[in-house]
Amino acid sequence: MPSKEDLFEGFTVGEWEVLPGHGVLRRGDQEERPEPKVFAVLLSLASRGGNLVTRDDLVNEVWDGRPTSDEPINRCLSQLRGHLDDRARPHRYVETLQRRGYRLMQPVELHKERETLRPQDGEAPASSARLWRIVAAIMAAGFLLTIALTMRSPGPDTGIHAIAVLPIENLSGDPTNQYIVDGIKNVLARRLSESPGLVIKNTRVRYVAEPSQIAERLDVDTVLSGAVQLQESKLKITYLISRGADNVTIGSGEVDGDLQRIFSLQERLATEVLHDLIGTPVPDATAAYTPDPAAYNHYMRGMYALEHRGEADNLENAIRLFQESIRLDEKFGPAYLSLATAYALMPYYRNLPVQETDRAAIQIVEKGIAVDNHIADAASAIYGSAYHQEKRWSAAEAAYRRAISARPVDSTAFNWYSRMLNSVGRLDDALLQALAGEAIDPDNGVINSRVAIVYTWLGESEKAHEFFRRAEDLGGSGPMHLLAYALLLIREGRISEAQETAVASARMAQLNADWIRPVFSAFSDPALAEEALAALDRVSGGAIIEPEVLVTARTMLGDVDGAMAVARRLEEPGEWFQMDLLFAPELQALRDHPDFMPLLEQLGVVDYWETAGCTYDGEKASCPADERL
Repeated sequence: MPSKEDLFEGFTVGEWEVLPGHGVLRRGDQEERPEPKVFAVLLSLASRGGNLVTRDDLVNEVWDGRPTSDEPINRCLSQLRGHLDDRARPHRYVETLQRRGYRLMQPVELHKERETLRPQDGEAPASSARLWRIVAAIMAAGFLLTIALTMRSPGPDTGIHAIAVLPIENLSGDPTNQYIVDGIKNVLARRLSESPGLVIKNTRVRYVAEPSQIAERLDVDTVLSGAVQLQESKLKITYLISRGADNVTIGSGEVDGDLQRIFSLQERLATEVLHDLIGTPVPDATAAYTPDPAAYNHYMRGMYALEHRGEADNLENAIRLFQESIRLDEKFGPAYLSLATAYALMPYYRNLPVQETDRAAIQIVEKGIAVDNHIADAASAIYGSAYHQEKRWSAAEAAYRRAISARPVDSTAFNWYSRMLNSVGRLDDALLQALAGEAIDPDNGVINSRVAIVYTWLGESEKAHEFFRRAEDLGGSGPMHLLAYALLLIREGRISEAQETAVASARMAQLNADWIRPVFSAFSDPALAEEALAALDRVSGGAIIEPEVLVTARTMLGDVDGAMAVARRLEEPGEWFQMDLLFAPELQALRDHPDFMPLLEQLGVVDYWETAGCTYDGEKASCPADERL
């Protein structure tokens, strides 16, 4: 079997040429650039020569033995199949061996014979670090040469309105530096979004295409790419701005300096990019406050962990890093805001009591606003989340509206606002907010999942499938995502696929799955409903089945009284289950139950409708047009 060192020199698998040193998969003129962990999964599979690779093997080799849930592994395998054009069944490249693991189905052909890879007698093998430096130098030279060859002087371009900020190349070759590279891109996108009149799309996917093709796909007029070199403590950031209409370069440049001064380097970068975009001198973009370098480093690492919160322990790591950032610099407001956001997310990722986490989030964000009032608008999303849990719908909406008006604005605010609108039956408005979030953050798996869910509740199956595919490719998942997708499949008569999805959801939530087979059998044969309800009764006595699943299954099996008994738990403090489910088409029988409207009155939804001037038609609520939506 080939070693990792052999594979690093390049190999061919099926139709694909694999160049690990460049992070590229190539098939003819097509190039794919998987993210580092996806590439690491491919290398792990390739090193086995077609033999079994267990999930434990992947955890040990790709996640360094850290406890890892199924979600990040499934996401990486799904993305790998996408890069290899291997989504159709039967798979041609990556085979799933049920309950055992995976294997690579195509033979691996090394670019160099092993003998030629071994050092000559007396010659020391090149270290991985040296090899990465060589690769980095080649890639940097190529990027800078591209700038030199494509540089134009077209004069000021006043037609720039929407910009896609593409992922920045990490030329250091060290994946542990990725938090720096991603941090630079995200800060640049945020700083650009503060400029009036510019729409910024902060992307996560690496597109192998001309700028004009990327611009058309993302509906922008300008594309910004870049690269980062880090050698010891020296940092160089290069950028290239391309016009989407004709691929003409309208700006390029670089900033460099010591890594300890990364905050000021990022501000210089934003100033230079804005100058190239606007075509006239712009005020220095330097922020009002420069944080302590060590505090800022912890903050950037925390942001990277927060972005990858679906992976094991990352949410806890983000909290720890933000806390350390605040300890090192008590005046750095963004660290407070990000720490509060992490706490607000804990109930959804760790099942923690929402009242406690919301209380902690509010206390943190209030301390942050006290030292840095610039975060006040964006921090309104934290208040909106807390008010939502308290069912103070009007207060939640006011807070969310302030949050989505902040500059810069995070797609999380749109996601949370969309879910709040969905929870009070405003499905059409919920879709608008979800799509607004997707517009500025098109490669965010969570916001794409939210769009898919709303389309599912609205009964727009084709659009729902499109966004479910996007979300899964981007790693967006979760219990409600899987439940909505299962309902969509059931709606289309694809019962066996829906059952597989239900099993995956139960496994993700570490909940009992014994009820699944009898319930889905009853969906195919209503005569089995009594047996299915008995199975639900056996698992309904504790936290071993999600209440969302319980209320949905009982409604669809005809036990609407039983479903209403579960739904009444929403009267308790917090949100017993995500209320937007109440307006799914499959729960129409529940909405027709005589106790449904009294329940909505008890939850404050009816008062909210009256205050907002909304009308309810038995399926969803419609409210007067609001230019802010």
